[in-house]
Amino acid sequence: MSTEIFYQMEELLRETFEGARPGEGTQYLDRDAGIYSTLRGLTAEQASRANGKHPSVAAHVRHMIFHLRVACEWAAGDQGKRDWKASFLPQSVTPVEWAALVEEFGQVREEYLRIMRGLSPERFVEEGAGMGAIAHLAYHLGAIRQHLPSA
Repeated sequence: MSTEIFYQMEELLRETFEGARPGEGTQYLDRDAGIYSTLRGLTAEQASRANGKHPSVAAHVRHMIFHLRVACEWAAGDQGKRDWKASFLPQSVTPVEWAALVEEFGQVREEYLRIMRGLSPERFVEEGAGMGAIAHLAYHLGAIRQHLPSA
């Protein structure tokens, strides 16, 4: 798909994951506030800590992965019920699980883009041009950043 709205969605999703490109401005994030830079600085132990009644960072990441997968399935016509509460579990990770979870997140992002690219322009618009998924990711990125010691 080569429409301007697709380019804008793809660029906004890129910024959500990667933050600003060197020497360029951003649409809504601080320079190093993307998902990858935020998660890269956390150990498995830090990612596993819940904050009171709020989910751990690892739980948020699991949920964001789940959400992007559901968005892919939804666009493919599978609009069945999902267990959204379970998508936050488990809340803790080992170092190996944490590295795998962050890797999986990148893979699911690429799958989401592949699905969106495969939609007709009309279907892309019907799916909200990806904006719901980006807003959802941004919400959870903000929740994760609230966990950070410098926040």
